Amino acid sequence: MATETDLPGFQGDENSARQAISRLVNDHIVFALLAPAMLAILAIFVYPVFRLFFVSFHISIPGAGLQFVGIENYTRLFTSDLFPNYFKTTLFYSFGSLALSLTSGLLVALAINHIENKRARTTYATVILFAWAVPLAVIAIIFKFILQGGQFGLLNKLLIDLGVLQSAHAWLSDQSIIMFLVTATDAWARMPFAMIVFLAGLQAIPQHMYDAAKVDGATTFQSFRSITIPYLRPYFAIVALINWMFAFRAFSVIYPLTQGGPGTRTTTLAIWIHQVSMVSIRPGYGAAISAFLVLITLVVAAFYVLVVMEDVEE
Repeated sequence: MATETDLPGFQGDENSARQAISRLVNDHIVFALLAPAMLAILAIFVYPVFRLFFVSFHISIPGAGLQFVGIENYTRLFTSDLFPNYFKTTLFYSFGSLALSLTSGLLVALAINHIENKRARTTYATVILFAWAVPLAVIAIIFKFILQGGQFGLLNKLLIDLGVLQSAHAWLSDQSIIMFLVTATDAWARMPFAMIVFLAGLQAIPQHMYDAAKVDGATTFQSFRSITIPYLRPYFAIVALINWMFAFRAFSVIYPLTQGGPGTRTTTLAIWIHQVSMVSIRPGYGAAISAFLVLITLVVAAFYVLVVMEDVEE
């Protein structure tokens, strides 16, 4: 005689109820665990961004606070004679830093990956990683000491001792090369991150791929082109996005080195924001420039994730 629990539908209903309760409990646990992080994101990112856009539609009047002016700040921004030059400088700086950091990071990663001794390989990678832990402003001050004019500049002293220069050169005042110098400094600061990512990618490539290519008579360059580069494509995508985003908004390298000079030769949008907001005390106009910088970064990041990263995964 069949009991109630033996009925076909009862056991299924009981399992469904248990699964529903389990999902409900798990969802609440997940929500409880994620809630502090979401609140932190709202506090340190979402609210400041909304506040930034809010201020960008206002001007500051001493004694009266903020006054709404609509898109006046944006109109002033896009009709300014300074905007095209500063935007072009920002693009040169960010893409130049990206190209140099990608290239140097890949070369260093390849060199370390070819070290057969595991302990030596780990030591070299760790030492270079320590350079990544140094704050950007500190790196800028170090390079300022290296590049400073006069006989006390490290680069000047080295080149004079080698007989390359007869007298000290004012590197940070030379408008013909200053943009390359600050870009190279930024790239040097970001190279360790690229190196670590590429090194992880290189060590994930199966060795039998190279062995098979060698048996087939492939040269080192052919193996690099046909095996290494395709395997590293996802790593290139990650490094390119992160390094470009940070270089595009960079302030900590340029300001200690040149403060946007000589003249306006190294003035990027980030330096311009500081000059407008902190020196000229025009927070609304500075917020408009900042909003433009944020929008460009978000658009590029979204395009990169939705198009480039999807293509890489395929």
